[in-house]
Amino acid sequence: MSNGKRGQVEEVSATPGEVQVIETGHTLVYKQRFVHPRLKRATRTLEIWKSEPRVRLTISINRLSSDDPESFYVAFPLPVEGVLPRLSEGGMPFTPYRDQLPGSCRDYFAIDGWADYDTKDGQWLWVSRDVPLVTFHHPEIWSRRTTPAPADRLQAMIFNNFWYTNFVGNESGLMEFQFDLLWKPSIPDPQALANTVVSEPVVVQK
Repeated sequence: MSNGKRGQVEEVSATPGEVQVIETGHTLVYKQRFVHPRLKRATRTLEIWKSEPRVRLTISINRLSSDDPESFYVAFPLPVEGVLPRLSEGGMPFTPYRDQLPGSCRDYFAIDGWADYDTKDGQWLWVSRDVPLVTFHHPEIWSRRTTPAPADRLQAMIFNNFWYTNFVGNESGLMEFQFDLLWKPSIPDPQALANTVVSEPVVVQK
């Protein structure tokens, strides 16, 4: 997890706690608390599917109240070196840096909740249930980037109170964020698969 304060980027090393392991019928679940100076409590939960190449990461944090400007990112190192992802904004797929108008923002990307990496060894789909803003390589703080960043380290912004727009600057208390990563030989429709991943199961009673 990265923490940016007053224009600086700080990589925070989360001190690990005891790992709780739970086995379900279809997955293995690893749950661990970690600490951060700006958080009252924090837990990360990794769920690994047994029968398919898929994992789910859930980050739960309880942010301490503060009016100081700061932002939090969750970093995802991915085995996709040299490959730019396909993203989507408002239902329109695009490749960052490549399919952009000159002068448009390259520091952050608003997305529909997924990033699709098409590699020679198959396709990786990263899906977020909650985070609509990402960047790559490292958190960009007023970089005004003009060249592509390495995209094999995706950074999901989970909190930012630098921008006072249509939200409360001092958001505190419990927050939860869920991310999925899965691999398939081919993914013809990333949006459809992403919708399936984040959809809640429907219980049918007879």
